[in-house]
Amino acid sequence: MKGGIDSADALTISDILAAGFPDPGNSTAAKDPQELAVHVIPQGGEPRWIILGDPRRALPVLRSWRPWKLSSRLRWNTVLLAVSTGMLDRLPRVSTSRACLDPSYWRQRLSDFPENWGAVIHVGSRSFTRKAILFFFGKNGLIKAPVKVPLATAAPFAILNEAAVLHCMQGADYLPKVLFQDPDRGITAQTWLEGKPVSRGFTKAHLDLLSLLVDARGITRVSDYRSGIEMQMNQLDLPFDRSRLLEALDLLDFDEPLPRFVEHRDFAPWNLKWLPDGRLGLLDWEWAVPESLPWQDVCRLFYLDDAHFAGRGRVLETMNGNSLLHMYRSRFGISSAASAALTMHYLLRVLCMDWQSGNAQLARHSYRQLDLLLESRRKPTSKR
Repeated sequence: MKGGIDSADALTISDILAAGFPDPGNSTAAKDPQELAVHVIPQGGEPRWIILGDPRRALPVLRSWRPWKLSSRLRWNTVLLAVSTGMLDRLPRVSTSRACLDPSYWRQRLSDFPENWGAVIHVGSRSFTRKAILFFFGKNGLIKAPVKVPLATAAPFAILNEAAVLHCMQGADYLPKVLFQDPDRGITAQTWLEGKPVSRGFTKAHLDLLSLLVDARGITRVSDYRSGIEMQMNQLDLPFDRSRLLEALDLLDFDEPLPRFVEHRDFAPWNLKWLPDGRLGLLDWEWAVPESLPWQDVCRLFYLDDAHFAGRGRVLETMNGNSLLHMYRSRFGISSAASAALTMHYLLRVLCMDWQSGNAQLARHSYRQLDLLLESRRKPTSKR
């Protein structure tokens, strides 16, 4: 499997286009180079969005994107207005050039690849699993297929892991379907999931979607995961009170049988869509685990929201007071003791993960929440 660019390297337009338009690998294949306009919208000194061809035809893709910060949303609305009025190249820092690109690789693999094609490329943030997503569209602007190409060393594994999980769940209609995968290059293509952006919050639709991830074929136990978490902790030089971490680890000795779940691992508003029928759809399964614990995606949504949007820092109180989460726990037989153990498993795992990846701020947030959970266990509680 071919790797990508080192995650610390700054990406150039040439790097991204080379990754997005690989050599077809067949010397007898007909080459079909085409010259297209290249519009680049940068962020942080690197390309973030690249539009190939007529920007106005890219509007369906661009309108599906919804930044979360108000300031970013206002800037993005300016971009959408400029695109719709044909004035994108007049925006500050937006560059326009031309490039000769050969789509032969895609013509061989996508059966309905359009003749008069264009594309939008979204470049992910720097990480070991950094990728680019290409959205190909035809003359009428209809999106043909989102494809994922690796830009960093661990990205092929993540992209192919998503394909494997989606294949196991291929009967579900609330997620994309894999159209093809190239294991040697770590490239996949999938269907476009039509829908609208999702706001923050937790609704009955979120509960219904999470309930679909239960695996009725098996059970699991929190205690099964203790040794793995302990191994991660021992391998890291964590700057936190060791006695508190060991006290937290002891909560993972919980041995009660629980329903097994598929865990998405990035259950967040930016990976959700409102489907046309009012249900929620779920995207970006690259971190997914097909056999895992319940409650983990619930924790992801609530704790990530608090960390990213300057919440009160009292996530446990918020979760305990949520009536829909009481329904979730009742539906799947999760007791208060089980909920505490499951929540602690989530916090310890992401603390290790974030510290290892260099995200000290998120790791410290997880430690504060872990400490609050331990304190709550010491306080007497009334039975519900």
